[in-house]
Amino acid sequence: MPLQQIVLHPTVNNSIKYASTTVGRDKVYKAVQFFSRFLVWYFKRQGYDKTTIQRYNNLKSTLGISRKLMRFGKPVEHLQHATKALNEVDEITKFTTIAQQLGYATYLFWDTFVWAHNAGVYKFQQIKRINENAHRFWFIGLVFSIIHGLYKLYLNGYQHNFMRQVSKARFAESSEKSNVRSEAESLMKERKAVIIQLVQDVLDITIPATALGYLHLEDGLVGLAGFISSIMGIQSQWKKVNSTK
Repeated sequence: MPLQQIVLHPTVNNSIKYASTTVGRDKVYKAVQFFSRFLVWYFKRQGYDKTTIQRYNNLKSTLGISRKLMRFGKPVEHLQHATKALNEVDEITKFTTIAQQLGYATYLFWDTFVWAHNAGVYKFQQIKRINENAHRFWFIGLVFSIIHGLYKLYLNGYQHNFMRQVSKARFAESSEKSNVRSEAESLMKERKAVIIQLVQDVLDITIPATALGYLHLEDGLVGLAGFISSIMGIQSQWKKVNSTK
């Protein structure tokens, strides 16, 4: 039956697998949230009626509150990543990873209070300062994530050049060259993933940087940056969940 074919279609199965992950849902919510932020900015510039603007503003706010609740307990996960990074041999990788994860953990810690305030659970008098602290540590986490990504790109390029030299060596056997080619392909995949994450981080950092006054971007640009970053995150999570190569 057509209905059965639709319900049991592989794309539907993959979508269910994706939606069953917290990260997957968060990326979708984030995409809608920041596109709504862009639309609010656009509608204001175009002189749309207040009802339409308020509708999308409410959508943006509601999704923002929902995402904060979904991240409840997430700081512990980042603390675990920071603890595991203590075993890293490379000192730069260790430092940037720990700093990144501690930044994210602290950001989400403060963000929990922002959620409580916005959801009406408890009204904090110092909510402005709390919000600034959240954005500040988010910014710090992203800065170290970018540094970490750039360092990984450097290491990747160094390893790739080494593999290329080995593959061109006259004394290298055919079996060895085959292994080198395989490792080179793995390095290229890793490089692509690092670049994607770097682009996402650069786009995301405009959000806390603007909130803190480090950058002076219009809401529309910040909304688009967050939306594009979310779409990239959705694609990455989809591939991860559904093992798409």
